[in-house]
Amino acid sequence: MNSQNKKKHGCLIALAVAIILGVIGAVSREPNSNESLSSSQSVASSSVADSMPDNSSSEIAPKSESEKNELNFNISKVRDDVTGNWRVATIAEDIQPEDYALDYYKTYFESDSEVHGIINFNYNTTTKISVVGNLLDVTVYEYVDKEEHDAKLLFSGQLLEEYFINLDTGEITKN
Repeated sequence: MNSQNKKKHGCLIALAVAIILGVIGAVSREPNSNESLSSSQSVASSSVADSMPDNSSSEIAPKSESEKNELNFNISKVRDDVTGNWRVATIAEDIQPEDYALDYYKTYFESDSEVHGIINFNYNTTTKISVVGNLLDVTVYEYVDKEEHDAKLLFSGQLLEEYFINLDTGEITKN
């Protein structure tokens, strides 16, 4: 190989390494979206965006340091929700709702009148969490495309399972 070819070869290798590092850096960051949060962080410092048409945002911090977990939720208010009590969270994790529902409630619910939908893109399911007396009502539905963007579509998938979690004991009762 002559000197000029060696320089070209070296430049090509350097360019390939730079492209690979750029792709790795881009993949490691979560994409931003106007439809949801601008970033997703751990429960300890989760940002919550209001995905209502005015795009105003607010922050909801966990209730206490002792209630941290490592799941990353992307939480928004539900568009066209007439009650103002619906929230939707998105995850893509290999975890079942019964493994996080009680901690999620303790961390993110500001009032027992709220209804939270958690869409898990890993399983293509939508889990509804609401409070009934001293129980969490956890209902799992089949995910319906784009349901996270409209209250009229949310929880409209086929019912897959429902169970209750005692808020005091954490005991799960399946139907």
